[in-house]
Amino acid sequence: MKRIQKTISETADGPGGDVFREIDFGELYREQCRRSSYGSRTSADWDGRAARRRRQVRDSDYNEAFLSRLNLTGVRTALDIGCGTGNLAIPLARRLTKVHALDFSPEMLRQLERERRRAGVGNIAVHRLSWTEAWRGVPRVDLAVCSRALGVEDLRGALEKMTRRARVRCAATIHAGGSYLGRDVLELLGRELTPRPGYIYAVNILYQMGYPATVDFIRSEGGSGYASAEDFVQSVRWRIGELTAKEERRLRACYRGLPKGADGTARTRHDFVWAMLTWETGGA
Repeated sequence: MKRIQKTISETADGPGGDVFREIDFGELYREQCRRSSYGSRTSADWDGRAARRRRQVRDSDYNEAFLSRLNLTGVRTALDIGCGTGNLAIPLARRLTKVHALDFSPEMLRQLERERRRAGVGNIAVHRLSWTEAWRGVPRVDLAVCSRALGVEDLRGALEKMTRRARVRCAATIHAGGSYLGRDVLELLGRELTPRPGYIYAVNILYQMGYPATVDFIRSEGGSGYASAEDFVQSVRWRIGELTAKEERRLRACYRGLPKGADGTARTRHDFVWAMLTWETGGA
């Protein structure tokens, strides 16, 4: 795990600052989403990924890195948006008075409930809601976090919604580099994929909102385990959509050559970089 840190300077106050504020970064973000090879995901999509997500996050170096960077000064309560199976909500609940965990996937929330009981944690309130719904019953908290769950169509709307819920500060991670698929798999498929919008859109939108963000980069040197060739093919399909018969044959052949872990699963590894944005809300 390597760490790089820097603070976004308020360069927009210099010459051309007014022009900067007139740029519609929200629309530029939406245009990049439309061009991306990676489509949006429904709650049913994430239901199907819940068991795999729970297995993957238990030993994730990313979780430790995210939590180690959180500033909990003045924080007693938190909201975890896109909480998944509880990889952040549960350790936060051990440190705080109350954690509200929000996700639109019922299966993710069922897995979270199992993990919560296993951990003996009782101070987590669960909310089955999406970004686009009214968050009735979700109170304001001291800290709002969103870990790898800002793949929305309306980024500015999501950042505004998140900021309004936090009395003290917010923290979110967004894609900054690397690929959802390893370079070896991309070369095998022979595809050039257009990425989803990166973190700089959020930095610029937050600045225009009046919240200069501090940015800290998390380089995760992780990987995934696959129990079968079909599991491997389905995982690739889930990320980039339909595959040709030729691509499926190549992936199955690739699977047979992958190294096996101690648990017998085939392993792939790839580097991925996340930008962790933190901004003080001042009781927004």
